[in-house]
Parts: sequence; C-alpha cells; structure tokens
Amino acid sequence: MPGPRLEPGVTAMGQRLIVLGGFDQNVSQGLRITNDVIMLDPVNNVWSGLHPAPVAWTHVNLAASSSTLYLLGGEDTQQFIAKGDAYALDTDAETQQWRQLRAMPAGEERGAAGIIVAPPHIYLIGGASSTGALKTCLAYNITLDEWSMLPDLPAPRSHPATMRMADGTLIAAGGLAALDAYSAATDVWALPVGATEWTPRAPMPTRRGGCAYGTVRGKLVCAGGEVDQAALSTVESYDSILDVWTTRDSMPDATAGTQGAVIANRLYVPGGSRTLSFQPETSLYVFSPLDTF
Repeated sequence: MPGPRLEPGVTAMGQRLIVLGGFDQNVSQGLRITNDVIMLDPVNNVWSGLHPAPVAWTHVNLAASSSTLYLLGGEDTQQFIAKGDAYALDTDAETQQWRQLRAMPAGEERGAAGIIVAPPHIYLIGGASSTGALKTCLAYNITLDEWSMLPDLPAPRSHPATMRMADGTLIAAGGLAALDAYSAATDVWALPVGATEWTPRAPMPTRRGGCAYGTVRGKLVCAGGEVDQAALSTVESYDSILDVWTTRDSMPDATAGTQGAVIANRLYVPGGSRTLSFQPETSLYVFSPLDTF
C-alpha cells in the first residue's frame, strides 16, 4: 500500500479495494489516526486516493453498495470512543463530497462490527462500544436512511467474521467477548430469515477475533486475527451448507488488526500488524482457493 494502516475500514466497491482510516503511524512516530481513503485497482495494480473521510477513526464499519461508500460508525481517538455517526460518499458524483446520514440509535454506537452487505440493507453484527463488546445487531436501510434492530447475539462479540448465505441466513463466527484478545471465542451462530434468535453452528477450529474475512466461492474465509498475546497466520474456511470448517494454507506472516474484502473470488488483506503492538504495515496479501498466497 502507499502507506501503513492498522485497524482501518476495508471494503470492496465493485472491482476496487477501499481502505479508509486507521492508524498510519506506529507508537514511536506518534500513533496517528488518518482520515485518508485509498483505492486499489487490482487489474492495473495501481493505488489512488478518494475524498478524505469527514472523520479520523479506527475500527471503521465500512461498506459499499454500487458506487457508494458507507461509513457507519467507528472508534475515535486512542481511547477508542465508539461513534454512531454515519456518512456516504457517492464516488460517481461529479464533485465528491461525503454526506451525513442518519446516526445510529442513541446508545448503539459501535466500531469493530461484523459487516454484511445485502441491499437495501447493511447489517452490523455485534461490535465494540466504548466500554465492552456488544451483542446487539443493527440493520441500516440504504434506501430509507433508517436503522432497525435485529435479534441479539447469544453473547457479546466484537470483531466477528460474518457472511450471508444464499438463502439469506446470517452467520457470525468467532470474535472477542470483551475488549482484549484473551476473550477470543470459537462460537459460530446463524440467524435464518425471519428467526427471532441465533442458533449454534459448528465452532471455529481456532479461537480468534479480528480476522480478515470475506465470502469466497460461497465459503467464509477467515485469515489471521488475534488471540491472547499473539497475532495469527492461520487461515480457515467455513462451508455454511455442510456446517464444516477446513484449514487452509497459512498466511506468510501473522496478521492482526485489519479487515478483508473479496474481489473476483479473491480475499484481499491490506495492512494490519504482525504483533499486537501497534506497528502498522504496508503489506497486501491476496488469497484465492484457485491460487496460493
């Protein structure tokens, strides 16, 4: 990447990879949080910039639908204060400018949520408040600019890996039960369409939170993440139809503190840190079941 990033928002917008916010300096440099937004064209292998975000946050809940980016909450300052403000950037507009959306309901502010895009909705599964992990789940309606609540998770989780099955069932895997990696979990839950509660699925083989994740060829891929005092290089995929986890080739380096995005059946993992010591990296790893890292 053009510069290092740790705990940014990451999403795919069409065939482009978007990385927004996060730390772009390490502790010795001042641990700065940026509002820069960078975009990768994977075909031409070229990075470019978009209009800077209106806020400088980490753990950003970032999503995209068509050519619009959605910034739906995150965490402010080095004290990780949860924010519920929401913004959108229409990247096809002649003049790019972030516009403000309806904020999350009072008391539901969060960063580090599991993110699922299913227009007209963007789902935020769990997440972190200023004081702990959350079990509440939100749905944002793109068309109506409205928020609504989903059934709560069985237990609080921040940094979960999430996906949506073809039948609309939502999946939440792993995550942190508190605000530290010692609370990393293996639980996997499913919420079918119209259900009033989440039901258990086969647990993850490796306890972790904060993996870079995405749905590749119908399977949830979870790469890296953190547990206890360590970043991980372990990669696992979940077949939600068979309810089976499979171990994949490990990443070349342990990687925690970033998110992932899928473009053309490849999971892109930008930045993060090799340890749990606030050392943002510039690396970009790409995984495909048809290729190697």
